[in-house]
Amino acid sequence: MAQDRTPRNTGGATATAPRPTSTKAGGKTITREQIAQRAHEIWVKRGCKPGEDERNWLEAEKQLKAELGVR
Repeated sequence: MAQDRTPRNTGGATATAPRPTSTKAGGKTITREQIAQRAHEIWVKRGCKPGEDERNWLEAEKQLKAELGVR
């Protein structure tokens, strides 16, 4: 008797496309690590509220680009 070897979805995490490791800003590079550090600082300043990851990340990118003089 043959066994069914079809892969099954076990409800685990779904694979997503890899994110770039840096953002080019006016010829200067902002790394994911820099953004993550700034986003963490913003999160702490805002009282460590859950569910604000994307907002904090975008604010961190905005701040770092402004510091580099990039629009």
